[in-house]
Formats: sequence, structure tokens, C-alpha cells
Amino acid sequence: MAQKCECISCGYGSLHACLRADSASDRETARAYLDSLRRGDLSALLLHVRFEYGTLGVSNEGAVVVKAPQPFVEALSALPERDRKRIAEAVLSRRDLRVPEVIVLKKWGDPLDGPATLLPDLIIHREMMIAVATGGQSIQDVDDYYSARQARLVEGCAAAGIKYENPHDSLWDWYNHWKTEGWGTYGERREYVRKLFAGPVTAAVARVNSPSPVTEREPTGWERVDRSLAKVRQQFSMAAAEEDWQAIGLVCREVLISLGQAVYIEGLHESADGVKPSATDAKRMLEAYVRHELPGEGYKEVRAHARAAVDLAVHLQHRRTATRRLAALCLEATSSAVAVVAIIAGRNL
Repeated sequence: MAQKCECISCGYGSLHACLRADSASDRETARAYLDSLRRGDLSALLLHVRFEYGTLGVSNEGAVVVKAPQPFVEALSALPERDRKRIAEAVLSRRDLRVPEVIVLKKWGDPLDGPATLLPDLIIHREMMIAVATGGQSIQDVDDYYSARQARLVEGCAAAGIKYENPHDSLWDWYNHWKTEGWGTYGERREYVRKLFAGPVTAAVARVNSPSPVTEREPTGWERVDRSLAKVRQQFSMAAAEEDWQAIGLVCREVLISLGQAVYIEGLHESADGVKPSATDAKRMLEAYVRHELPGEGYKEVRAHARAAVDLAVHLQHRRTATRRLAALCLEATSSAVAVVAIIAGRNL
């Protein structure tokens, strides 16, 4: 593999380094090393990075340059120095080089957004709370960043089915909390924050390692619908047996019932057969709503889509031989039906 020599900036100033670009196997080796140390959080952060490694000058001192898109590069920068050094160890785990005290971080590629950013955002948030509580940062300098990220995390974790119980909407709330609790030491504040984020970070790492085959979509704003979809995604990620897959169908049916109740208006939306839908008749409620909003032959396929999603959920619920494939199809059909109705209602435009 080609080697290049350049000046890199690090904690010691500018140093001359000869570097090699990584390969896919290098990245897998680094992640496996971190997984062996039970540092799944650091391993998951490396999923979207590229790195270069080599030597500083003519010495045997290792050099590691990690390149990542936002917000991953920010999360890596926020990590404690010992964690960044652990990443350097992982990168050089099969190289006869002395592990450097620092790694060089560079912004690389287009910023990422959506569900993939949950883990780095959680880590940035955690480290920011620790930093302002231990003299590392000023609240005035970063509170607006924190508040915006907090809103994203509340929404994103809810959509992903991750339990997120950070009650502090601003860093001033966090400041008042530790003052009220009388936590005079940095250690007490660190312990609180680490416990607060342990569950969400673990759940976000699990999602990286076992991604759902179903594409996640933006929340609709219908609270019960979004909450139920988050619940079924979480159940899908944990399902392992036939009864677990069957349960996916039951919750998907609940999602569609909640969706029907969110849009159906009695007296305005009439079903095709004239039968008044019951409170749990998702098929008739959704068909009546779509029929009213998009009438005529030109939209019969859209109405059929909602009907098919309900039929698949009910079918899976009653199957004794439910499988992961059928459960994934049911979840995808349900998510798609929700997205279609949300678009018709002008929710995700």
C-alpha cells in the first residue's frame, strides 16, 4: 500500500510523519480489538471513519490520523484522552509501533444526519455535561448547542425506541440540579452523568451492531403512532423466537389502529361499503380517510396499500410459523403505510 510523508499537527505541534491509508480489514481489526475490551461504544464510532497510520520521523513512535464526518469527528474529539489513546491502540494493534499519546482528528466527507447520528450525539452530549460540571467548558459558550441537541435526542431516541431520561433541557438546568443535590465534587457529577447515559449509549451501540432491515422514517408528529412504531422497532431488534415475531404483527396492528384514529373523522370520512368503522377497524378508517382525500380510480392503489398493510399485520399475528423475514415485511409495510398517510396529511412535506 502506498505511503505518504507529510507534516501533521498534534498536541506537540507540527511533526513529520510517514503514513499509510487503512483498508477494510484494518478497520475491522481495530473494531474487533475494541470489542474484545468490551468497548463497543468506541468500536461503533469507528464504523464511519477512515484512518492513516505510520511513524513519526525516523523513530518507532506511531502516528495515527483519524478522519470522520460530522458529528463523528466531534464525538471523537469530545472523548477523554484515555479513550482516544485506546483507539490509537486499536489502530496499531497489529503493528510493531509505539502507541502515540495523542491521535490527530480531521473532518472528512459530508456530514451525516438521521438515526446514524444518535450514538455520536449521545456521546457529545454526555461529555459536554461532564465538561461544564468539571470546569472544562463554560455554560455560556455551549448552552445553545446543548439545547438544540437535547431536542434532537429526545425526538430521535423516541423514534428509535431508546429509553432516554435526561431531564435537563439546558445546561443551566443541569447546573441547578447539581447545586440542589449538593454535589460538591467532580466525581459525584461525573458518576451521575455516566449513569444517565449508560442505557441510551448501550442501546445505540446495539442498533449499530444489529441494524434493522427496515428503513427508519421521520416522526409524523402523531404521538401515539410514533410511540407505537418506536416500540415495534425495539421489539424487532430484540426478537429471537416465533412468538416474538408473532408479537410484531400485534404491535403493527396497534400502530395502524392509532394511525386510523389520528386521521379518521366520523361523519366526514365514509367507508366504501357504508359500514361505520369501529374504534379498532384500522382498515375501514384508513380506507375512508384516503378515499375522501384522494377519491376516484386514480388513487385506488394508494387505498389498497393501506389495506394490504393491515392484512399483513393481522396475517402475521395469527401465524404459528412466523419468521424474522415476515416480521420485517410486516414492519416495513406498516412503516410505509404510516409514511403514505402522513404525506397525504401534509405531515412530512
